[in-house]
Amino acid sequence: MKMNFKHLLSLFLLAGLLSSCVSSKKYKSLQEEYDAAQMAHKKRLEMLKSELSETQKEVANLKGEASRLKAEAMNAKKDAASALEMQKLKEKEIANIKMQIKKAFSGLDDPNLHFTTKNGHLILSLTDNVLFRKGRADLSRSGRDVVATLADVFKKHPDMRILVMGHTDSDRIRRTRYLYKDNWDLSVARAATVVRDLLKDGVPAAQMTAAGRADLDKMGIVVEGKDANAIERRVDFVLDPDAEALYKVYKGMKK
Repeated sequence: MKMNFKHLLSLFLLAGLLSSCVSSKKYKSLQEEYDAAQMAHKKRLEMLKSELSETQKEVANLKGEASRLKAEAMNAKKDAASALEMQKLKEKEIANIKMQIKKAFSGLDDPNLHFTTKNGHLILSLTDNVLFRKGRADLSRSGRDVVATLADVFKKHPDMRILVMGHTDSDRIRRTRYLYKDNWDLSVARAATVVRDLLKDGVPAAQMTAAGRADLDKMGIVVEGKDANAIERRVDFVLDPDAEALYKVYKGMKK
């Protein structure tokens, strides 16, 4: 059976139309996929830009923190060096003060004068028979001379803190109980007496502190003789040079 020309043409036109519709749908589908890919790419790019910005901020913060830590480390190193230098200056000053006191009291019997070093402080201990009569807190004549000699040394060191500490033995007060209630009272009174005389001899009040410990702090030194407790009835001069003030003077001299 033969097809006529019109029928055949219709078939070709229909086939072309169908082909055109398929191509159009495919194009539209591809366009939508492309647009979606573009949108996803744009969002991804924005997200990456945001992440990059946050990363850059973190890097900047880390750099700032590293710079701060480096500065702190340098300051700590400087502080450590300064502290070591101050400690050396303090030890040198303590040795100097000790030498001056020894020279000032070259004629004093050794059993009556003791030096110890504790916690970076120089402690000069004088037995009570150097300064006081037993059971009393008023300086003897020789005691006043001793305090005046100490004042001459102390005045050469205006940046030194001086703690005057009175001590007693464990015997109860008998002959002078009308003056002092107990050993606490006596130890504090002796320290205060020494401080007042130092003040009269020109040592600034701001440098000094007076205190008493009664019979609580033993020297732990065995002394031969009939009065073995004499070493406990003592006055301690706890000498503490101001390391920071010494360091400032030292730095000023180096400029």
